[in-house]
Amino acid sequence: MPYFGKYRLSGGVFSTHSATIDTSTTSPKIRVLVVDDHPLFRAGVVAALQQDPALEVCGEADNAIAARDVAARLRPDAAVVDLMLKDDDGLKLVRELRQDHPRMKLVVLSMLDAAVYQPKAMQAGANHFISKLDGPAAIVAALQQPGSGGRPSRPGPDSTHALSVLSERELQVFIQLGQGRSTQEIAAALGVSAKTIESHRENIKGKLDLPHANALVARAALWVREQGLLR
Repeated sequence: MPYFGKYRLSGGVFSTHSATIDTSTTSPKIRVLVVDDHPLFRAGVVAALQQDPALEVCGEADNAIAARDVAARLRPDAAVVDLMLKDDDGLKLVRELRQDHPRMKLVVLSMLDAAVYQPKAMQAGANHFISKLDGPAAIVAALQQPGSGGRPSRPGPDSTHALSVLSERELQVFIQLGQGRSTQEIAAALGVSAKTIESHRENIKGKLDLPHANALVARAALWVREQGLLR
C-alpha cells in the first residue's frame, strides 16, 4: 500500500511521498529527502529529481526538526539539504544527519560562498557541496555517484578566502553581527552567555585583522549583503 502523508511539526511542514514498488530486476531507486525552506524552490528540486528514473523523492522538509523526523521514519538513501534554513542551522542539521545515519549520502545545496562554506559542510559530514546556480544536473550527478562518500562535485574552495579562517561558531556570530543583532541578542539566539559572544568577537577581529568593533560590524554587514543573508 502506498504511504502518503503531510504533517505540521514544530512550525514546519514535512511530507512523505507515495512510493512505488519496482518488481523488475533493475536496480532499486535511490530514495531522496529534500530539505529547503523555500516552497517553490523545493518543489522545483523535487520535480527535477523525479524526472530521473534512478531517483525517487520519498520525503520533503522545510526545517531541521522535520528533516530529522522524516529521515528517522523513512530512512532515505540520500538527502539534499539547503544550508540556510529559516531559524535553523543547516550545518548543524548536516552534522546530526551524519551522526544519525552514517551511510546516508548528504548533498549540500546553497547560494552561499563555497570558499567559506564548502570546507565547513564537508567537515560536518556532507559528501557534496553544490551551488544552487549549478542547476538540477549537478544534484542528480552527485546523488548518482557510487558509494556514500566521494569527492565534492565542485572544485575545491580557495583556502585563502579571509573568512575560511573562522570557526563554524565564529561564522555564526559574524553573520548575526552583519544582520544587525547585538551581543545580547546573539547570545540569546545561540544559547550562550554574552561574555562568550564577546570572546568570539575578539577572536574574529584578530583573525580578520580588524582594528575595532565598528570595523568588525561594517565588514560583517557588507558580507551579509553580498551573500543575500539579510533578514
